[in-house]
Order: sequence, then C-alpha cells, then structure tokens
Amino acid sequence: MTPPLARPRLVPLLFATLLTWLSQPAVAADWKLISETEDPEKIISWYVDMSSIVHDDDYLRAFLRTTWSVPQYAADGTAYQSSTYLNYFDCDARKIAYTANAYFAGAEPDNLPVHEEPENPVSRLKFQSVVPGSAGAMRLDFVCQFRSKNFLTRAGAIDLRG
Repeated sequence: MTPPLARPRLVPLLFATLLTWLSQPAVAADWKLISETEDPEKIISWYVDMSSIVHDDDYLRAFLRTTWSVPQYAADGTAYQSSTYLNYFDCDARKIAYTANAYFAGAEPDNLPVHEEPENPVSRLKFQSVVPGSAGAMRLDFVCQFRSKNFLTRAGAIDLRG
C-alpha cells in the first residue's frame, strides 16, 4: 500500500506524463519535396507531409509547407520564411482549398509561428481551380496520385510545426 504522503506527489507526475504524451503528434511528419522554382534569386520550395495524406469525405486532405530562400513580409511587416497549411483537394474538379496556415520566421517549422490562421470547416472553404502548369497544379497532381490508395480517414489536428 502506498503511504498517504506519497500519493499527492504521484498525481502531478502522472498528469504531467499524460500531458506530454497527448501533446506529441501521433505520426512524425514525413516531408517530401514536390517542386522548387529555378530562380536563383528567390528559391521557393513546396513540400507535402506524406504521413498526412488522408481521405476526408469526397476530398483528399494533406498538410503542405512552402519555404522561401529569402524572407517574405506580411502586410504588418512581420517577416516569415516558411508556411505550413492544410489543403483539401478535389481531384476530379481539379480544385484546392486552403486553411489552417501557420507562418514561421525560419525555413523550418521548428519554432513558434509568427502568425497563425485557424482551420475552417470544409463547408466554409473556398475551392479554387488550379492553373495548368502552376505550383498549385503540381501539388494537386502529386497528392491526387494517392486517391486510389486505401488511406484511412484520420480525424483531429496535426501539429503544424511537423
């Protein structure tokens, strides 16, 4: 039997362990380079988290990341060099919807975001047609090649810091 004085110390330890476990992403991000610009003055790279590609009703859903070789600036002057965001892909209609953006000061999302935009439900998203040959078309083509795969539908949020 545990002495009465030992029990109060055990509860905070178990609670801290549980919080640490719950805060860990279920699957580590598996970033794969999709495409990159060829302009040496400003290289833009697009990545997809391969572990995040899932079926979500009539769409494919995946987390993507864009990095820039030089800092970008928001309207308020905040500098960022990468963005991680959730995309929904309508492969048949060749459309993409964006939500849940997180902007980071560095090229890697390994720090706190300098700006975040919340995730919106699919019903509120604006799907946009991709322009043939554009970066959006390359992302759509890459992700949609997996639509016939038997992915499980995964609910819940993912850590945008990947």
